[in-house]
Amino acid sequence: MATQAMLLGSSTARANDVALLGPASRDRDCVELGGVLVDRVELESAVDRIAGFLRSGTPHQIVTVNLDFLAIARRNAEFFDTLNRAHLAVADGMPVVWLSRLRGQPIAERVTGVALVDECCRLAAAENRSVFLLGAGPGVAASAARVLQHRYPGLQIAGAYSPPVGPIDRREHARIARMIRTSRPGFLFVALGAPRQDLWIRQNLSRLGVPVAMGVGCVFDVLAGAVDRAPNWMQRAGLEWAYRLSREPARLWRRYLVNDAPLMGHLVVEGLRGTRSVRPEQLAVPT
Repeated sequence: MATQAMLLGSSTARANDVALLGPASRDRDCVELGGVLVDRVELESAVDRIAGFLRSGTPHQIVTVNLDFLAIARRNAEFFDTLNRAHLAVADGMPVVWLSRLRGQPIAERVTGVALVDECCRLAAAENRSVFLLGAGPGVAASAARVLQHRYPGLQIAGAYSPPVGPIDRREHARIARMIRTSRPGFLFVALGAPRQDLWIRQNLSRLGVPVAMGVGCVFDVLAGAVDRAPNWMQRAGLEWAYRLSREPARLWRRYLVNDAPLMGHLVVEGLRGTRSVRPEQLAVPT
């Protein structure tokens, strides 16, 4: 999987990102959770907004915020800033929805990365635009691409590339950027894990020429059948984390039990104490 070697040219990227992301963050209906802004949108309105991004032709970043994102943002200032400068931040987790209700600014529904990828591919097929899949394990992106093409007839795949395991040098980084830029996709889905995928998108957004770029976590693995999703009732009950923990305890115990659970308790207490409305430009970290 890609490493920090992919995160190049950060100072230049930050300067570009202020112009790209700053103005687009204004006049949005957001709830603030632990300092991170999440749009109060349901799936339909999120897709409508994404359709506007696509037709504009200018670069936009989407982030799918879950409890782990909030925990990482508390430790990583650049990730915090990236989330708050994104053009659209959806609630990809029932705990985020619950916390918004405690704030008195409820988000109507959970909007998962899986659902957004599906809807983006539906939109791409209808608009005769292509998608590029970057990341995941060897061959997984290509398998996911085949599933999506079968699901959405006419969908064009601009590229499906899984970077080599281990550090990625500058030459490989440049090759990845060139592949994306020359294939001119309408959508870029990046599965490099958080926070790496979202940082990579932000730091490269201005030079890729992609109207819609989104970090998608394990979505390729789900599409390819390499990872099972929790039963629907567990997803609705906000217990998907428990299902994943039972499947991969060695990898996920620290994330869920050490990082996420205490933060959830803290944010619940904070929500019970009162609410406050925060505009996106008030929370963006200066660059």
